[in-house]
Amino acid sequence: MKQTRNNQITRVSIVGIGANAVLAAFKVIVGLLSNSVAVLLDAINNVTDALSSVITIIGVKLAGRKPDSKHPFGYGRVEYFSAILVAGIVFAAGVSSMIESVKAIIHPETTTFTWVSVTVITVAIFGKLLLGRYFQIRGKSLNSDALVASGLEASYDAILSAATLLGAAVSMLWDINIDGYIGAVISAFIIKTGIETLADPLGKVVGKKVQGELATAIKNKVKEVPGVLGAYDLILHDYGPDTAIGSIHIEVSDTLPSHQVHKICHRVAALIYTEFKAVVTVGIYVMNDTNAEVATMREDIRQMAMSQNGVQQMHGFFVDEEEIAFDIVISFDHDAHAISQWLKQQITEKYPGRDIHITIDTNYAG
Repeated sequence: MKQTRNNQITRVSIVGIGANAVLAAFKVIVGLLSNSVAVLLDAINNVTDALSSVITIIGVKLAGRKPDSKHPFGYGRVEYFSAILVAGIVFAAGVSSMIESVKAIIHPETTTFTWVSVTVITVAIFGKLLLGRYFQIRGKSLNSDALVASGLEASYDAILSAATLLGAAVSMLWDINIDGYIGAVISAFIIKTGIETLADPLGKVVGKKVQGELATAIKNKVKEVPGVLGAYDLILHDYGPDTAIGSIHIEVSDTLPSHQVHKICHRVAALIYTEFKAVVTVGIYVMNDTNAEVATMREDIRQMAMSQNGVQQMHGFFVDEEEIAFDIVISFDHDAHAISQWLKQQITEKYPGRDIHITIDTNYAG
């Protein structure tokens, strides 16, 4: 399945290379004939687009390598590095274009547009719009950041080509040269696109939080498994598109025999892999759901915890004659240690004689 996806991304990228090569050739001819810096810069942008597609193909090929002893999680993250490289190329092209545009503003040259050149630019605009839409649709269906970014960039190119067309119209109708200014606008958009394209793959390499919709879907699905009373502490590490490895805790009744708990864990792991293509280790919390006194104590302590600003959740509650233990999730912008110490003091005063163990969890998902 992964090879099929990689082959499809390669085919889409080849289409992009061909389309951008044709558009670049047209724009170079028009730019030279009309002596337009803006059109020539637009052509350079098409060349960088074609180069981006080449890098996408190489990245997909490298990312498709099988796991080995050195990289047991596979090479999927190479796709993100290729997307970062593409963003760097786009950004560098934008800076270079901005320098040339400023030179054209300081030392303007006469431009000579014809209706033929205007027609070619118009055709290029529609070509880029279609190419951008094609890349974005295929990129989303194939879960490829590089293709989506290329599609977004192509759509921007169409807008920038329209700006070039505006400059041509002004030059033809009023004999006013705003070529350098149009080039500067184009360059600014290219730089902006490079920065925006960099954000998502860089975030995935650094380690982004699991999206709320995905986290909710996984937890809700897990809670449908018979015997599961709750799902918590979801962690997923992104090792490339369609490759995630992590862990989750489930809560079960403390009256269940160990072999039944073992079966539930296997069902949860299999379900997450089947439905969400993620490999997870399943941890266990036990709940005394038959003792009314414990249930009252659990709810009392839960209310204590949730009364504090920053506490998002309490789970994994366990109590016996020697200790009270549970986990709390505290938001990043609050003092987790201070909240934990306050809560420990309150519980000790109300329920003396037991050791209090509070584990501070981080909200990695949702």
